[in-house]
Amino acid sequence: MMGRGRLTLRRSLPARPGALVVMEGSDLPDPIAREARRQFERSSVAVIPSLGLHPANLLVVLKPPAGDAPEALTRAWGAAGRKLVAEGVTRATAVVPENAAPDNARPLVLGLGRALYRFERYQENPSPLPKVGLVSPSPAWSRQARAAFAVLEGVLLTRDLVNTPAEDMGPAELEAAARDVARSTGMKIRVLSAARCRKMGMGALTAVGRASTREPRMIVLEHRGRPRERGFFAFAGKGIVFDTGGLDLKPPAGMLLMKKDMGGAATVLGAALALGGLKVRHNLRFYLAVAENAVAGNAIRPGDVITALDGTTIEIANTDAEGRLVLADAIALAVREGAHHVLDAATLTGAAMIALGRIRVPMMANRDDFAARLEAAADRAGERVWRLPMDPEYRDQVRSKIAVLKNVGKGREAGTIAAGVFLEHFAAGRPWAHLDISPASWSDSAGDLGPEGATGTMVPTLTSLIEAL
Repeated sequence: MMGRGRLTLRRSLPARPGALVVMEGSDLPDPIAREARRQFERSSVAVIPSLGLHPANLLVVLKPPAGDAPEALTRAWGAAGRKLVAEGVTRATAVVPENAAPDNARPLVLGLGRALYRFERYQENPSPLPKVGLVSPSPAWSRQARAAFAVLEGVLLTRDLVNTPAEDMGPAELEAAARDVARSTGMKIRVLSAARCRKMGMGALTAVGRASTREPRMIVLEHRGRPRERGFFAFAGKGIVFDTGGLDLKPPAGMLLMKKDMGGAATVLGAALALGGLKVRHNLRFYLAVAENAVAGNAIRPGDVITALDGTTIEIANTDAEGRLVLADAIALAVREGAHHVLDAATLTGAAMIALGRIRVPMMANRDDFAARLEAAADRAGERVWRLPMDPEYRDQVRSKIAVLKNVGKGREAGTIAAGVFLEHFAAGRPWAHLDISPASWSDSAGDLGPEGATGTMVPTLTSLIEAL
């Protein structure tokens, strides 16, 4: 894809490694080791020209993180990768410590691979993509690293999709990306056209997308890891390829980054690529609810009442609360088709930024055991979630006086929770969880795990969740 460096596995150190990435404690000449310790006083990564003291031209030395928690390892190796990018390195070798446990392969690969990412599709002279060989300490570590490569591919696909401007990432282009994933993983794919969705009764999805010249659609990918078993685990992703706010029009500043409003669908599609690459032995379906929230004479209006696939009537209190509408039909379709669990991901609310900022992803669930499994999956993946409450009073806030539900809660109160309890209605009692990735899916500055832009957050968590079932 567009912005990917390349990680490969090596059995041994090449004679001329170019740049060399090592952990402190490796066999280094004394002057280089002393300089690394000096730089560690202000940074966790030392960058040292070898000046002929080592076969490598440049040495990047990591200070070992405190403990071996996945998040700490991910960020440590990410910081090393960002140093390679800053130094303009295009070829490097990274030596994994001999005592590294196989479980450490995934955070290392994800940290380094994310850090090397670039999105330069529209640049006149794109930078050469970096290539890094990983010297593995053991066959077991190599096996885990190869699995991590599949997860990394999912993260980078998500980043590419979200970073692409809406002009080049509309419903048709997102469908094409889904078809590519289906071909590469061997999954089945169904694309339900706008006409088909209307005929089936998806009044929420089609209402949101009807004002755009680019028609909405529902995209479903299916992975049959246990063909003899009935039922499946469902993922649903919000795929609003651009959000004007509809007739409740956003201000210009609020519209600037609305190309990222399909981040939930991109995250689900990235997870599909990862899980398909891992050949997990579970039945999975991935529902992408794709539409553009545009402005035209036939746009939905505040005060309108629409009907979702499951027959629920919804009063439109705000046309800019459209993501939960398209997800309502996606979740209802998953339930109708036999999902035993449903998890949705969406760039759903601005209130999520007020609640938790970009550090943790707000999470909601209707079962304690499901919530605990999702929290544990995030921990293993080196990511962070925070469970929000679902008291009955929050559900009361989305009850309508003229319909079953309304699509916003009580003014500015608990906006993220109100959106979540709205979605839970459509799970019809199935174990359900919701991730509001809106703030965490986008970084407004460069960091250890890559440049400004899409982050690919939660793809590792979703992958870890299914692997642990």
